[in-house]
Amino acid sequence: MDDRQKIIEKIFDARGENGLWKMLPETDRHYPYCLHYMPTFRATLWTLILLADLKLDAGDERVELPLRTVLDHFYDIETGVYSLKKDHFPIPCLNGNIIYLESYFTGSLSERTRGALEFFRANQRFDDGEYIGEKNKYCSNKSCYGPHTCYWGIVKLFKGLSFIPAPARTPAAEDILKRCVDFILLHRVCFSSRRPEKLVIRNIDRLTFPNMYTGDFLEILWLLKREGVRSERLDAALELLESKRLADGTWNLERKVNNLVTSIGVVDRPNEFVTERAREVMEYYAAPQGAHVWKPF
Repeated sequence: MDDRQKIIEKIFDARGENGLWKMLPETDRHYPYCLHYMPTFRATLWTLILLADLKLDAGDERVELPLRTVLDHFYDIETGVYSLKKDHFPIPCLNGNIIYLESYFTGSLSERTRGALEFFRANQRFDDGEYIGEKNKYCSNKSCYGPHTCYWGIVKLFKGLSFIPAPARTPAAEDILKRCVDFILLHRVCFSSRRPEKLVIRNIDRLTFPNMYTGDFLEILWLLKREGVRSERLDAALELLESKRLADGTWNLERKVNNLVTSIGVVDRPNEFVTERAREVMEYYAAPQGAHVWKPF
């Protein structure tokens, strides 16, 4: 059994008798809305993301119950999206993560998720330091829709959309994905659109794994590679990634996700999962460019 499979088995060993991971007690003030969301990174939602990032076999029967539980629990029939009720509604990162899980593990989209995509096609904002056009009613949620739209919200939506198989991509999915890519390229993956030397978010340059609420610039480059996006606006981020390559051709884990079901590597040491992604990205962008150059939407 290789290291990846050993980690996966440890994760499944940590399940409760109900087949789910760490759950909030009914006495917790966040119950029931944050059930399966908290405790952060140990609850079922996050553990499924960890398993997907570890490339668990999508057909593993052990995820069927937890996946169905998450999809059912977070879906809000009144609004037609996945939500924590009134908390930060409508939360693009939560919806992106759930689209990622459904797409990765089932290879298809439910009618509920298709409806959620239509919602975000109509309402997702892409503001860059100031509101572009008229505000909508969700701009009161300044965490997700302030003068600068939450960058991680865009990245997580993009991640979910990227994992939808091409035959299952609806016009809404294609529309949002293209807008996400444009917004990411506007920021040259991880930099301010106005101050080229400044990071768009603190610590986005620190390599991490797995990619939970936040990720890193490597996650974004890896997703852009998945979509075949080529642009000179990736050059600075690719140079940054190359600068972090160690003499033996590996990359360190630079920022650790705490509170996981099981540990995934040691900070400031070479990490097999970070290195795997980094090599995929560098090999792809070192290859001849061909004709697939991104055209702004």
